[in-house]
Amino acid sequence: MKIAIEARPIKWSYGTGIGNYTFCLIEKLNELDIVNDYTFLWTDNRPAPHIPFTRNYSHYFLPKDDERETLEMPYWLAEERADIFHLPQNGFRIPNTKTCKIVVTVHDLIPYVLPEMVRSSFLKRFITEMPQIVEQADRLITVSEASKNDILRIFKVNPAKVVVIPSAPSGYFRRLPKQETKQKLALMYGIKKPYLLYIGGLNPRKNVMELIHAYYKIYRELPAGQKLLIFGPEGRHLDRLQMLVQSLGLEEEVIFPGFIKSEDLPLFYNGADLFVYPSLYEGFGLPPIEAMACGTPVITSNVSSLPEVVGDAALKINPYDTLELAQGIFRVLNDESLREVLIKKGLKHSRKYNWSRIAAEVLKVYQDLQP
Repeated sequence: MKIAIEARPIKWSYGTGIGNYTFCLIEKLNELDIVNDYTFLWTDNRPAPHIPFTRNYSHYFLPKDDERETLEMPYWLAEERADIFHLPQNGFRIPNTKTCKIVVTVHDLIPYVLPEMVRSSFLKRFITEMPQIVEQADRLITVSEASKNDILRIFKVNPAKVVVIPSAPSGYFRRLPKQETKQKLALMYGIKKPYLLYIGGLNPRKNVMELIHAYYKIYRELPAGQKLLIFGPEGRHLDRLQMLVQSLGLEEEVIFPGFIKSEDLPLFYNGADLFVYPSLYEGFGLPPIEAMACGTPVITSNVSSLPEVVGDAALKINPYDTLELAQGIFRVLNDESLREVLIKKGLKHSRKYNWSRIAAEVLKVYQDLQP
């Protein structure tokens, strides 16, 4: 069987959930599947070393160009005699002419669920294209039962067409020696004080403003005077959060470290006293699992997919209730036995999510569609 994969998200979405998903999936398929042949869609004629595939494979160079993609993508699939084409980025840029079976990973349906929190251009494209994507795909992979329920509710598709296969952290995310971690954070990034941590996007759906307001209520009472570290991309959302911090007089307490290398993220997870993720909606929500894998206790929301994803290994709060969030943070930081329980449960729970198992389940989806 010849399997074609849209690999360009590795480059276009580097450091994001979709970019990591595409990279890790291809990396594990390379290890697991020694039977099938593979071909990849790439951004230029230099796919190595970006595509983590060491066996022989072919690739097709196709830049981001709507007109070229419409013409050339079916040509590539036909020339390669592909049996399966997997689009791991919600199915965007799906070929208009169908020459093989199509698998699409739909990570979430945020534009349908929270349209007010999506930029207008993306909202229009998503709402316009997703019905065709759902109809044209032979299988839809999604990352949680909550996301599957959204797909079934919004598109009324046959439930047998939708397969739930979760995501997982990369192997970088693991427990590290505490003292060594603290020394590296101090030397490399000047982080010397205890801290709470948020890592993720900064758009309103992530609810980071609520986290800052909750922190403001309790920061003077925290047992070790923990700072609040917030990681996220630059842009208008970051500017608004920084303005809020200034208005509350928290410039010395809330730290925006800016860009760091992806491989250093485990240091920040390991060094944190607590990871807080008060998102309003997630298709999966990977950062809490990354934090658990690093041995850090987690507080997250009790809405959307998050309760399903974290199980009983995190403290779950109402993300719309600032006081409940503040009390949760205060409780975990002041209750050593609770903190240890969350760490122990989190480490065990995070092991359920691993890429070898995920890639094997995705491979089974391919096999089930084999002509």
